[in-house]
Amino acid sequence: MKKEQDLVFDIETMKNASMIDRLPVLEVKAGNLKDPAKIAEKQEAAKNEQIEKMSLSPLYGRICAWCAIDDEGKKYQECISEDTDTAETELIEKAFDLLGEYGKIITYNGNGFDFPFLYRRAALLGCPPSLYGLPPLTAITAKYRNELHVDLMQVWCGSGSYEKLDNIARALINDQKIEIDFREFPELLRTKKGRKKLLDYCMQDVRLTQQIWFRVNGILI
Repeated sequence: MKKEQDLVFDIETMKNASMIDRLPVLEVKAGNLKDPAKIAEKQEAAKNEQIEKMSLSPLYGRICAWCAIDDEGKKYQECISEDTDTAETELIEKAFDLLGEYGKIITYNGNGFDFPFLYRRAALLGCPPSLYGLPPLTAITAKYRNELHVDLMQVWCGSGSYEKLDNIARALINDQKIEIDFREFPELLRTKKGRKKLLDYCMQDVRLTQQIWFRVNGILI
């Protein structure tokens, strides 16, 4: 039987180092450049930008951490300690196991990022959410349906609009995100201290989302 409490959930992602060599070949236009060194510099910059954006794609990124809090304040958190498919698979299975226990999930931009990323990584790694009592992606991210999942960004902004979590948190609940550079994530995973820093960052996002939910529930939804 599913728990009656709501669960606030958030993921963190990073580049998948094993996929760097499998990135699409870039076509970098030289423009008016003639100097081979400058052309090479432009190509390198484009490649570095491509690598930095890997964390935004389920094809080339991976989930490195997730955190959750329920209405009673019970906290859950998981973080990988190595950049491998095996570690990520275990992380996803634990997330699905938890999500399947709750009747309603609360996220910030969960329709646009968290659930599409989570489910597509699950498809790539062979982790069917149905084994944990979860519906398919199309059901959990259905617009204008809030029985299973409430995306607070869509609730606040409306369909097709975007606002940063930090902006809403500062204005609505006088709190803010923890500053961190996502490019640090692979290095943070190498140590216990680093993993704690990553989880603290993710957990703060969950806290902010929950406080926003408490403020708008019954007013906006």
